[in-house]
Amino acid sequence: MNMLKLLPFAIATAVASGQLLANEQQNNSRFALAGYGDVKYEESKLMDTSAFSARFVPIFLFSLSDKMHIEAETEISVDENGETEIELEYADLHYFLSDTTTFTAGKFLLPFGQYGPNQHPSWINRSAFSPGIYGGLGGHGGYQPMQGLLPVMSDIGVGIQHIIPLGKNQKIFFDAYVTNGLAAEATHGDEEGDHAEGEGEHEEVDDHAMELPELAFEATSADNNSDKAFGGRIAYAFLPGIEVGASYYTAKYDDDEKLGFTATGFDINWIGNHYIVRGEYIKTATDALEEDEHEENKVITFDRNGWYLQATFMAGKMFNVLQGTDFVVEYAETNKINEAERWAYGINYWLDSRAVIKATYEDTTVHDGEDDKRFAIQYSYGF
Repeated sequence: MNMLKLLPFAIATAVASGQLLANEQQNNSRFALAGYGDVKYEESKLMDTSAFSARFVPIFLFSLSDKMHIEAETEISVDENGETEIELEYADLHYFLSDTTTFTAGKFLLPFGQYGPNQHPSWINRSAFSPGIYGGLGGHGGYQPMQGLLPVMSDIGVGIQHIIPLGKNQKIFFDAYVTNGLAAEATHGDEEGDHAEGEGEHEEVDDHAMELPELAFEATSADNNSDKAFGGRIAYAFLPGIEVGASYYTAKYDDDEKLGFTATGFDINWIGNHYIVRGEYIKTATDALEEDEHEENKVITFDRNGWYLQATFMAGKMFNVLQGTDFVVEYAETNKINEAERWAYGINYWLDSRAVIKATYEDTTVHDGEDDKRFAIQYSYGF
């Protein structure tokens, strides 16, 4: 048979098959755009500055199938030099092993506490500032006079989430992950420490004779050692109002895998008819090398801890004259090293369920540093 006679039939068959495949993929694939953004005016007495800032944070959601979902978040902002910054906050794939178990791979927000993975978007956070125990270390926290214990952490690796239903309104959430981990900031002192010889037993440090090591929490596609960070969170939820959880994170941060960083935390999120109570307690342990009288290095440990508690009174749900109005008060403190405490007070007005104008005043006392008073007005929206 002449093959040329079959060519039109083959082309028609291929086109029809392609259309069927495209239609099937379109039926099984769903794309959605979500995200948030904000415009903020902030002034600081210590810095003697006042400035406007703005950012746009789109979240791309794509369903490959009923089993696989992809999500990615980018933050677009303008820095102090007028340059546009685009940062990939996370980009990961979720594979649903079952109705209660999900496997995650890529760059994702680490499930440590509640603020980082769930509450840091500006239209969800009831304050115009990050909680006192977060920030001051890069990430979403940004500048603040008190040095936080952790930033909002994200990293590259794999994780698994499992839900255990306990009756109609109760659940246990379990998260575990393995990621590249953190590293030491590249400073002259750290470079000398990396090449030092000798190692002793761990010893706790209670004085302030040495400075707390600076760690780089930014996610990268490389790792300075073969050690991997691992951690997780377990939480109990009495839906829809109460969730309490405990978190853990640990990693070696130096090239020789002798120095570690460990964080443990406890969190609560309590939503009532007219109020919201959120809080976290975090404890960290950071190893460092110190030279003893015999000129040998020993490992010492810097211990820090801190907590915050934020209460929101949704006055608009009780008094019609205050429709859409919230009153917010927050207290935070850090202890042992870089001790500080902060009070923050705020008034929020909701234009609708996803757009809010927030006015927040905070007063920070730093025990061994300079105090600061800050004020901010922020318009935040989610979509």
